[in-house]
This record gives sequence, structure tokens and C-alpha cells, in this order.
Amino acid sequence: MHRGNTASSIPRLLIILGLLSSFSLMAIVPAQGEVDLLMEVDPPSEVDDGPLISNFTSYFDYNTMQVYLKELEDRYPSIMKLFSIGETYEGREILCVKLSDNVNTVDDGIPGSEPDALLVGAHHGNEWMSYEVPLYVLSYLLHYYGQEGPNGSAASFLIDNREIYVVPMLNADGVQYAHDESRTWRKNREPNYIGEFGPTARPNPGLYPVSYGTDINRNYGWMWHLDGGSNELITGAATYRGPPDNFDDDGDALIQVDLITGRLPIGVDEGIDEDPWDGIDNDNDGQVDEDPAGGFTTHEARAMRDLGEKNRFPVMITYHTYSELVLWPWGYTDELPPDSSHLASLGVRMANMNGYRPMQGESLYPATGEMTDWFYSQYGTYSYTFEIGRTHNMPGEEILEQVQRNLEPSLYLLDSAANRYRSHITFDENSTLATSSPDGIDVEVSFEDDGYPYPFSEDRSRVIYRVNGGDWTWVPLNMVEDGNWTGSIPAQEDGSEVEYYFEFIDSQGGSVVEPMYAPYDYNTISVPMRNLWAVYMVPSTLFVMIFTLGTIWGGFTFGIYRSLTSPRRGGS
Repeated sequence: MHRGNTASSIPRLLIILGLLSSFSLMAIVPAQGEVDLLMEVDPPSEVDDGPLISNFTSYFDYNTMQVYLKELEDRYPSIMKLFSIGETYEGREILCVKLSDNVNTVDDGIPGSEPDALLVGAHHGNEWMSYEVPLYVLSYLLHYYGQEGPNGSAASFLIDNREIYVVPMLNADGVQYAHDESRTWRKNREPNYIGEFGPTARPNPGLYPVSYGTDINRNYGWMWHLDGGSNELITGAATYRGPPDNFDDDGDALIQVDLITGRLPIGVDEGIDEDPWDGIDNDNDGQVDEDPAGGFTTHEARAMRDLGEKNRFPVMITYHTYSELVLWPWGYTDELPPDSSHLASLGVRMANMNGYRPMQGESLYPATGEMTDWFYSQYGTYSYTFEIGRTHNMPGEEILEQVQRNLEPSLYLLDSAANRYRSHITFDENSTLATSSPDGIDVEVSFEDDGYPYPFSEDRSRVIYRVNGGDWTWVPLNMVEDGNWTGSIPAQEDGSEVEYYFEFIDSQGGSVVEPMYAPYDYNTISVPMRNLWAVYMVPSTLFVMIFTLGTIWGGFTFGIYRSLTSPRRGGS
């Protein structure tokens, strides 16, 4: 027997096995062909309040809010402007905040400019949560502007692409009175007078106030004259709508006294308050609503009317408490408004976000002379009321919960200023599929459409993408038989990172993008290393690998060989 020859063959055998195993490991790589790509999509944003928390643990009043807003303006002068849109009866400024990346540019809301949006709080003095929500929304936008992550994407997109107006505390007098004197105070603080024929807006000298306060949200002009949605005679009532106009605005009255105030005139007083704000030529003189019966007697309602006339906001929210509702026009009647399906679609979408119940305003109770009806009737504004919480008197410990609950729908409305029909389109949670082939990266997207009013154009809809942080470019989208839309991004090098989003253009030029805040937010796909052999198995790399593996396995085998052939030592 030749034990030495047998043992010497072991290293050679193990070296060969080692090399074979190394080559077999290198062979286990994805084959060139169709490969599913890794989809990286930002998860839903969990609000990281950071320094915001300390400002929303107790209620502001008018004075502390004024200081807070001034501090914010000083901290963010390039994107926030604080200004007054009027004064209250007691001389407080009605403060308005504008957020924009061009904050000092005068914006008249004309088509082609950045879309305007409006948030309004505190029509009523006792509804303190109603101003905390818009204060939180503007604070969130300022805090996260320019930051990374989902919150930063939302804040930066909205400030850069919208003109956002926030009137956080419209009824400054009423709020401060509720803080200082009576927690339940609802109305503003204007005095009310009774003249010869009832409540009057033009008191004679020497008259003394019989009560104080008008319900600002019953003092807008639209349908102010109708009965049942407010209180017309009892000036001390919580829903007192203000005194009648009682003036011949168009100069055609037989006598200058309206004997039946607040209603359409009949008899000898015809010509006084004969053509109220209702969209009808009631006196057949070829003019509409030129002799109103009343409305806009308060400083606050006039300030909002003037702001609306200037900007003609596409969308707005007015915040109130309470009942956990999202409401839209009409508030004075159960008749459906002209845009009923679109108003409802956006309202339902926002209600799904905060868990509220959506409905047309009149379904809660009739309200005449109300803000959302005025803005919708006069400017076409998609106007919404958020009724927050389940009581007026929510403790300070609930502020964060309530403001955060209403953040997402408020941001959604701001985004919808550019396309109020977007809520009809629902993208699936896993709506995007991407696959790779030698010819490129194929992307497919699906969505549900429950009433978008215009068809999307295949000629103009597209996938917009960039590679490794380069310039954005695009390829067309095409609709396939199953209703999905597909596009093909050109093939990219292995290991590339491709960022992309979808843009759908309808026949009227309206745009729907997905993700919503694109291009500040986008989908990311990472092209895998599909052929590692082709990348790494160049001749020099192959030589180094064989040499290294041979040395390792040879040394290991030689050690085993020596241990097997070394003579054993016996003990004595």
C-alpha cells in the first residue's frame, strides 16, 4: 500500500471541489430578461410635530395669537405675510396670513396664476377649536417647508404651487369676549338698535343699544331675506342675522320706508329691498340683486366679501364646532346645487380622511345668509364647513388630537385648488406595477373613476421620470384594454435609481398627478444587478478569484493533509 500517494491526492481533490463550488456560486445570478423591480413608495405620513406640539396644548386668544403670528412672520419672511383685511367694531385687526413662495407678489386670482385657497376660523366666539385648526395647518406648512420626507414634500409643494390665505380668527371681538367674560358668547360685539319700524342699521342719535352681537355666519347676502334659517327680529338671539337694509338702493321706491322689513315688499313700500341676493331679477328692471333686503352689516362679513371679490377662491373651508360633519352648499335649501356631484365627491373624500359624516348643509338645519352659500353663489367657490368635535367646550388636552385629525383633509383641499374634480379619481394602494426587460422598464397604473367630467387624453398624458437624480424627462402613457395605463421607460444601467410619477391631462387641460404632491413626491424603482457575471467576470477579476480561492482551499487542504499524515505520539 502506498499511503503517501493516497494522502497527497486529497489536496488536489479539495482544491478542485473548492473551485467548482465557487463557480457554481457565481452562476446563481438572475438571468437577463423580465425582472420585477423593487418599488419604494413613501408610506403615509405620520405627523412628527416636533416644536409644533408646545404651541397647541392650550388655547390661543386674540392677543396671544397676534403675537404668535408675528413671530412666525419674523421667522419665515420669505414665505409668510401677515396683513389685515379690516377692523372689527372694537378696533381689532382681522388678521390674514398669506403663504407662498412669492409671498409679496400681488395675486388677483386671475386664470394662469397659482391657484388660491382659503381657510377661515372662528365665525363664532365660543368655537375655539375652529381657529386652532387653521393655525395648526399654517404652522405645519411653515415648519416642514423645505424639509425631507413626506411632510416636507407636502408643505413644500403646496407653498410653492398655491397661494394660501388663512383667516384664523374672523370674529376677534367675540373670541376675546368669550375668553374674558362669557365662555358661551357666539356673536360679534356690535351693538343692536331698534328704530321706529324694528331693528335698524341706521340708528337715530340718542338711541341706546338694546343688545349686542350679530351672528356673522347669518350676515352674508345670499338668501339673507328668507325666513327660517336665522332670527330676523330678536336681536339678542344667538342666530340674529342683523338689521334689514331698509333703503332704496336702486332709486325706484314710491316711499322711502319699508313697512314690511326683511321680506319682499308689497303695496305702498314697493321699491325698498325689492331685489335681494337670490340670483333673480325680482323687480323686472333688467338687473339682478341690486336692491338687497339686508346682509353685510358686520365688519367681519364685509371683510370676507371683499377678500372673496379680489381672489375668487376656487376652494375654501370654514371651520366650526361641533358635530363631526363635512358640509357643502346649499345651506338654505335641500335643492341640489349645480355642481352637486363634484361638491359631494370632494366633501366625501375629505370626510373619509377625518372620519366625519358628509352631507349637504341644509341636511343639518337650514341656514340663510351663510358664508359657504355666498362664496359658492358669487364666485363659484367649492366651499365647505368642517364641524369639529362633539362639543364647543373641548379641553386644551384635546387640541392636538383635533387639529391633527383635520390636517390631511385641509391639505387635500389646498391641493384641489388646481383641479376640483381630482377627488373623482382614486388610485389603488398598489396601483403601480413596474417590470424590467432588455427593452426598458414597463410601468402600469390603474385607478377608479366615479365621475370625472372630462376624458383623459392619451396624446398628452405621460410618465415623467429621471435617472439617478438627473433632469426630468417623459414618455407617453397609453390606455390598454383593461382600462389601465401603461408607459415604457427606456432601459437603464444595472444599479440605476429611477424616480417617476404619472400625469394625466384631461380634454380641458386639467391635470391629475400621482403621487399627489409630484414632483416633490414620487415613486422610486431600483434597477437590480441582473447579470453579475457580465459585470464582474472580466479576465483580471477571474484570475484573482481563482488564485485567491486556490490559495485558501489549498492551504486549508494542506493543513488537513498534514494532520492526517503526522506521526502520532504515544504517552509513557
